[in-house]
Amino acid sequence: MKRPTHQKKYDTLLHGQTTAAQVRCDMVLAPFDKACREMDIRWGVNVLPEIVSVESADKWAKAMAGLNAAIASEDPDKVKFWVEICLRGLTAMDAEAVSLGRPVSDPMIWEHEYEGQVYGIIADGREWPAAYAKRPGIAIFSMREVAVALQAHKNVVVNAAKLAFPGAEVVAIRQKKRHDDDLNDPIDFGGTE
Repeated sequence: MKRPTHQKKYDTLLHGQTTAAQVRCDMVLAPFDKACREMDIRWGVNVLPEIVSVESADKWAKAMAGLNAAIASEDPDKVKFWVEICLRGLTAMDAEAVSLGRPVSDPMIWEHEYEGQVYGIIADGREWPAAYAKRPGIAIFSMREVAVALQAHKNVVVNAAKLAFPGAEVVAIRQKKRHDDDLNDPIDFGGTE
């Protein structure tokens, strides 16, 4: 379930015409959005409901369902009511996670500098808020993103070499010359113009 976020609907440049009710609903979401971002940094993105009791996770689901229904109805008073419940729910889940001894998000970041750019790699992509807080200014990638990048540049010969020669290391990737580039070369027929 995607969590609702504050979208600055009061800004007509970004959102065009919005009703007073839509603006109020959006503004009431601002404290909730901030609290969720803080919990994402502390525990990981959407991790908190996973590390508390089933009962607490169920209460959170009910609160989120109520908040989403209130937003859909564009009723600012209902949105405010459910935001207050959700804020109490976040506080309660945070306290429960602490009392259960759950570890806060403190991702190990593997860093490497290549051609002046520092790259950071984390195991769990849900820990990116804590990773950026821990190491601002570097590009952070998850292991999944690394696998996606490697898959996009997969090369049967490189994969075979890595398997045949343990410890073999890719030191550079050269772009293949496109054959159609050769076709665009000017043809010299030896004549004069």
